[in-house]
Amino acid sequence: MSTPLSANLARLRTGTLTPLTDFYGQQRDVFARWARRQFGTPAEQAHAVLRERLLSFYDEVNDGRLTSWPADLRGHLYGAARQVLTARATNTALPEETPLPTAEAARRQLVLRTLLQLPPDSQLVLHQFYFRGSNFETLAGKLGYANAGVARRQKSEALRKLFEALNRAGAGGSAELLAHLPAVERSSDGVLDPAAQDDFDAQLLVDGELRQACLAYEQYTADLRWAAGRENLRLRLDSLDRRVAQRTAAQQRIRQRQQRQRLRLGLIGAGVLALLITAVVLFWPHRDNNARAWQDYDTPDPGLTEAQTDGRPLLAQSMQLYRQGSYPAALHMLRRLPATAVGQDTFLYYNGLMLLRQEQPDQAESYFQRVSRLPNSALTGRAQYYLGLSYWQQQKLPQARAALAQAAQDPGNPHQGKAREALRSGALR
Repeated sequence: MSTPLSANLARLRTGTLTPLTDFYGQQRDVFARWARRQFGTPAEQAHAVLRERLLSFYDEVNDGRLTSWPADLRGHLYGAARQVLTARATNTALPEETPLPTAEAARRQLVLRTLLQLPPDSQLVLHQFYFRGSNFETLAGKLGYANAGVARRQKSEALRKLFEALNRAGAGGSAELLAHLPAVERSSDGVLDPAAQDDFDAQLLVDGELRQACLAYEQYTADLRWAAGRENLRLRLDSLDRRVAQRTAAQQRIRQRQQRQRLRLGLIGAGVLALLITAVVLFWPHRDNNARAWQDYDTPDPGLTEAQTDGRPLLAQSMQLYRQGSYPAALHMLRRLPATAVGQDTFLYYNGLMLLRQEQPDQAESYFQRVSRLPNSALTGRAQYYLGLSYWQQQKLPQARAALAQAAQDPGNPHQGKAREALRSGALR
């Protein structure tokens, strides 16, 4: 059932970015072809323009410049993009918009820059609370805190870091806010008991500095909701671009491999010429081909499922980065977890796999060895197979043959067929 247009504005302001991210995923390539036909714009530049228009649309919704959801979102965004592309093509200035007042716009940008300078854990808890609207119980469950009280303290500490950084940057009202932050924050979060809340309200009537602190708090937390949402939208659009680029590169590698195969078949049927080429392959580049041949048997591992990472945000983020191909970042996130949090075999196995994906087989080797020796682990067989590949990358061919032979003899190994194929190919001679 489709969402009414009137509800989309509220959904976008309260953390539902899918109307914009889905639009980008569906229109990204269509828009690039349109921009190339109309203005001769390269695809990469066209994608950048569309991302900026979506971010500007988000800004317009959040600051009230857009009061109703367009019935034709495509026409609205294409029209805005047309103005940008026309101005670039004709080297003219864009028509003036009606942005926020200078002081308010500068304050928002300062909050955004300051948020991005905080530690990742602080950014995550502020994002979940102020943009996603998570209460403290939900926050504890999503981020792995012991209980709601711990989640509230983590949020308070992250918020204080933000306001202290804003104060060092000279943000207006931040010094007065810091002086009253604990009381103002507790009142805003609704954690004061009735008597304490009555005392706070009474003090608010007579204390001008406290009133100013409350006003500053509301202003900066509203800016924080905007900044967290805008950064989340930007990261999601960039992530979609990376996934498309990775898929395109993989398809190109497949086409190149198919072309090489067709070329080899043509050369085999060329008589004397085929014999000469075969001699060259056997006596000159054989070593180099063997060095790369392991890639033909490198079976992708999909990583842990959402059900397996549920309730463990750092592990879920590590798996997401792994599936996106960001292996250094994924490995860094995984190593922030204690090995006991995910099981020793899982922790060791994915350490080895991410190192192997970064072409560091000498380091991956030790992790796979340890997992392959663990009794009663579901990952033993897979680790044995990837141990063979890590040896192969290092051109330790006898060890590679031995490891793959063991994997090929294990009927429960999911890579048994690939191991047998590698041994039959003769590439390990």
